[in-house]
Amino acid sequence: MIVLKGRVIDGNGGMPIEKGAVILEDNKIRTVCRQAVLPELPESAKVYEIEDGSILPGLIDAHVHMGWGSATALDWVSSTPQMQTCIALRDMQQLRDSGYTAFRDLGSDVVLLKPAAAAGLISCPRIFSAGRIISQIGGHGDSYQKLTLEASEKVYTISYLVTGVDEMRRACRINMRNGADLIKIMTTGGVFSNGDKAGEHSHFSRDEIRAAVEEAENMGSYVSSHAQANRGIRTALECGVKSIEHGFYLDDYCIDLMIKNDCWLVPTLSIMHTSKLYFENKEGVLPYLKEKTLKSYEAHYRSLEMARKAGVKIGMGCDFLGDADFGCSYDKATMEFERMAYAGFTPLEIVRMATKVNAEILLMGDQLGTLEEGKLADVILVKGDLSQSVAPITDPNNVKLVIQDGKIVKNIM
Repeated sequence: MIVLKGRVIDGNGGMPIEKGAVILEDNKIRTVCRQAVLPELPESAKVYEIEDGSILPGLIDAHVHMGWGSATALDWVSSTPQMQTCIALRDMQQLRDSGYTAFRDLGSDVVLLKPAAAAGLISCPRIFSAGRIISQIGGHGDSYQKLTLEASEKVYTISYLVTGVDEMRRACRINMRNGADLIKIMTTGGVFSNGDKAGEHSHFSRDEIRAAVEEAENMGSYVSSHAQANRGIRTALECGVKSIEHGFYLDDYCIDLMIKNDCWLVPTLSIMHTSKLYFENKEGVLPYLKEKTLKSYEAHYRSLEMARKAGVKIGMGCDFLGDADFGCSYDKATMEFERMAYAGFTPLEIVRMATKVNAEILLMGDQLGTLEEGKLADVILVKGDLSQSVAPITDPNNVKLVIQDGKIVKNIM
């Protein structure tokens, strides 16, 4: 039995329980209560408490890319599966040390590590993965557009490049065969791709998108789409996509569709912020990168504010690539808390998005995301009052205890 004492922030968005307690037994939450009504504890119980400590559900990041290691696609040309695995293991450790006990990977081969995690061969956060990205030829996932298509298909890639309904279905089924939990497609251009315009280009036909949606529904899941330009967001939503990633150029019509269809928005503010800082201060940056980043930056926040006011379900993900030089390594993943605070969300709203809402995005809302009796024992203990400020969580050294599935996986008490 493990007993945590402190300020209990349960993830539902309400006010915390001051002088609260959480009792864990085996891999489940047994009790959440005030310390004044704690039952008698056995001598074998391990009790953890720190001054000004906050007890939270384990954090969940809803948009990551494990194992990329670089923000520059051409760096991947010389990559190997072994290198990608080692980078992913490093990224996952950094993520968990920051308080994350689960993540949704939206484009990498980390899906292939799920059997190793299940067998206990590696220790890592819970993996919920889309497998490889599915992109059209020349789309945002066509990483090596400075190479010929024939050459790019012979080196390591993060994507399946498809044309037509049959190829879309095949790519979805390959990902499912490899253990994917959802499908990720690209319905617009992006900031980092050099063959399109992030705010303008729309990708995939309606028939191709509907094929992906049908394949995802057949596996009991949903489609997430990289969608920045308005037309690509609109088409994705009209064709049944359930999760919009980034959403730079939303409008009232798209927001109404998201509400009607019970969709999620995962804005990923951090990767845009690190990109802006990097491109503003770096000599020799390709002009299209700086231009697309600066053009989209303010629109991003405007769209998020529209979604917030309308009541769209908003999750949180950093969209980092594991590149320390670029400023997007996973020991900085909680930057998303800072950016969401900058966007106007309260600390308790932000905690709720990073726990309860993200658990729903992982299709695990009945098991994770809140501190409630019977849920899985993914719990963290953080120094500082997370109900008043998100600042404490942005320093991994303040994350004193991480418990995943009832097991202590980080302890710097």
